[in-house]
Amino acid sequence: MVITPDGHLLGRCEDVRRSRRSRCNLDESTSLGTATVRRQGDWLLEGLGIGSVGQTLTRRSEKTPMRLLTTAAEIRQQVTRLIGECVSCEIAVAWASVSFDAYDLLVANLPKIERMVVGTHFYQTHPQFIETFLTNGSVRFVLNPDGVFHPKVYLFEKPCERWECIIGSPNFTQHGFACNSEVAVLLSNEDYGAEDALRGVKTTISSYWQRARAITPAEMEAYRAAWKRKQLSLKNLKGKFGNPNEENSDDHGKDPIVVPVLAQSWPEYFGKVKGEKTTPYGHSMAGRLKVIEVCQHLFANNTRFKDIDSQGRLKIAGLMKPTPTDSIDYRWFGSMMGAGKFWRAINTNDDNLSLALDLIPKRGVVSRETYLGYIDQYRKAFPDGRDGIGTASRLLAMKRPDTFVCFDARNREGLCEAFGISRSVGYEEYWDSIISRIMEASWWCSPPPLPGVEREVWEARAAFLDSLFYDGADMAES
Repeated sequence: MVITPDGHLLGRCEDVRRSRRSRCNLDESTSLGTATVRRQGDWLLEGLGIGSVGQTLTRRSEKTPMRLLTTAAEIRQQVTRLIGECVSCEIAVAWASVSFDAYDLLVANLPKIERMVVGTHFYQTHPQFIETFLTNGSVRFVLNPDGVFHPKVYLFEKPCERWECIIGSPNFTQHGFACNSEVAVLLSNEDYGAEDALRGVKTTISSYWQRARAITPAEMEAYRAAWKRKQLSLKNLKGKFGNPNEENSDDHGKDPIVVPVLAQSWPEYFGKVKGEKTTPYGHSMAGRLKVIEVCQHLFANNTRFKDIDSQGRLKIAGLMKPTPTDSIDYRWFGSMMGAGKFWRAINTNDDNLSLALDLIPKRGVVSRETYLGYIDQYRKAFPDGRDGIGTASRLLAMKRPDTFVCFDARNREGLCEAFGISRSVGYEEYWDSIISRIMEASWWCSPPPLPGVEREVWEARAAFLDSLFYDGADMAES
């Protein structure tokens, strides 16, 4: 009980602490039963007879405001501090990853985990995290939620019934604690409404715990396989492009939504293709469509590339000039006239070129894995070197003009500048930085138009990028 010097009963210290007018800081250092209360509100109490001889008591009656954490670095600092200070913790997050300091610290303090619930929606949780806690009975996962399991709550209980809790936007991930824009609030047992807040947090985490469950080794391997398949699309959704098998790989190029040619609608793109600028070779949409038509006919009427006659192979390879009997210039979409080793492989009908092209389906989705298989086989046709992305992509663009563009010296500068990527484009970069961006283009994802010329261009829409970036200025000068 708290009694004033004139004998008035104010009630228990806890009641005083809750009083709207009792915002005081009771800093008691009692000796011979005396105490001093420093004024914080409207009134002052001094010389209260609290405690007995020899008793030492420290108590704060003023409740402090919660703390706002406005950066990922600040949140990381607080979480790592609390993992170290706490005696137990309860965590519920949508996603979790590995290879950052808070993760390492949590692993080093496994006995402190009372309950941890982690979601797996969108395959954002790293399979290595699941593997780390696979046999830990204090960690459960939400695999198939109704809606998206999306909380971010970190509760840390400390000695003497003290606690702190972080609630906000960051998941338990490397980016959430490093480079993302994140915000959270830090609550503690000293805040207004602390008891209700603690009760609410624990009840909520308990409800998550009931919904979650442990994962079996078989489920983990199935998740790992699915996670690997999803990495390319997940990376692209973040506006990042690069090797999908390297978590932090980023070519630092532009997001497709800010690349004008990729942000165009199909009618806008088709209009640009129709209005191709004049070149020394007289390029035109009609002339380009003739090249595509002949090459597609050759592929459609032959089971394998090696079954096509030598003249047909030269046309597909961009090694055939117009002749008195055939006015089509097959060098459009990428002339390979200067590629001597390539010319020899085409003329000798090297089986490796056919084996490579046979891997590419005539219709349907072409995956990164299929493309890389094509490249591995294609390079076997050049045991002494002199292979390259120019010749490789020319063959691809003629078999699947809807998916590939020939990438050569005549369009390299324009494409790389438009996409914001390095001019040093190898086999993997061609897919990861160029084709992956093309597949995000508005016009590439558009439904097919009605049959006609516009439909024919749509079916070769990736290859027709060459018409927008082809640069023959030096030929005009010569």
